[in-house]
Amino acid sequence: MQADARQLLFLKSLLNSFADSTGLKVNYRKSQILPINVDTERMNHLANTFGCAIGSFLVTYLGLPMGTTKRKMEDLTPMMDRVERRLSGCATWLSYTERLEMVNTAITPIVIYALGTIKLPKGVIDNIDRIRKQCLWRGNTEKKRGSNLIAWETVQKPKEKGGLGVIILKLQNYALLLKHLHKFYNQADIPLVQLVRHKYYQNRVPHATRELGSFWWKDVMRLNNIYRTISRCFIGNGATACFWEDQWADGILATLFPRIASFAKSSSTLVQEIMHLSDLDSIFFLPLPSQATEKLQQLQMHIQNIPYDEDTLDHWQPTWGSEYT
Repeated sequence: MQADARQLLFLKSLLNSFADSTGLKVNYRKSQILPINVDTERMNHLANTFGCAIGSFLVTYLGLPMGTTKRKMEDLTPMMDRVERRLSGCATWLSYTERLEMVNTAITPIVIYALGTIKLPKGVIDNIDRIRKQCLWRGNTEKKRGSNLIAWETVQKPKEKGGLGVIILKLQNYALLLKHLHKFYNQADIPLVQLVRHKYYQNRVPHATRELGSFWWKDVMRLNNIYRTISRCFIGNGATACFWEDQWADGILATLFPRIASFAKSSSTLVQEIMHLSDLDSIFFLPLPSQATEKLQQLQMHIQNIPYDEDTLDHWQPTWGSEYT
């Protein structure tokens, strides 16, 4: 919330009403108020108004570090320590099958929540992989330290492709973060999507503008090339798809019609903008050579039967089905 004493009083009134209704009282002496770019004098006044102590970032929230700057490797040390503590001495006496089961069901799940929330630094992923390798290949005695029997790249392949089915953490990290993009492009009715769209992307296509927002959202948005490669846009009002570079017309038009695309004034023109034009000539540098003119006619025939409804929203769908799973 804003650093406003009036808003704090309203919040405290709500908490007191909650306490009167349920009997669950808030212990303000154990609570903290966390400042973000607020001067010390004002912060002291707000803390006295609310009756709590002043904390500071970084803080741990739901097991992950939360702050105003991008997470560093040392910020995620507690998570890596939890993974390493799970590597107990009993793994020494397990068979390779049991060790593989331990990697997949006891060690890897510890980081799944983090993988679905933030983009992990490469050093963190490498360190967790080191722990998983140690669990799988460690020796049974002090003299026999063990060795890698199979290349780690092979271990991480699916079993049907000759591997052991150990999750590739980097790919899993991308896949879980892409769910945020799937909700965002489909304009899901959730606070995160509404907040980011209202704040940064009114009348803008996210991947056709410069990076905006927090370090977390920028990490997510940098995955849009992957998402747009594995997804197709079913056009409604055409406000979220680029005419040339997105899959919305049975293929990417810049690939299907490279000759005519080379004369386009902009590669990031929205489908919505094109659909409102009386003809396509205005989006090209004129005059067009004869070969390009023929391609333009083919382009017009290619898109003329694609349904367009300016009263509905675009729908992005993964190429393998209707839902992102």
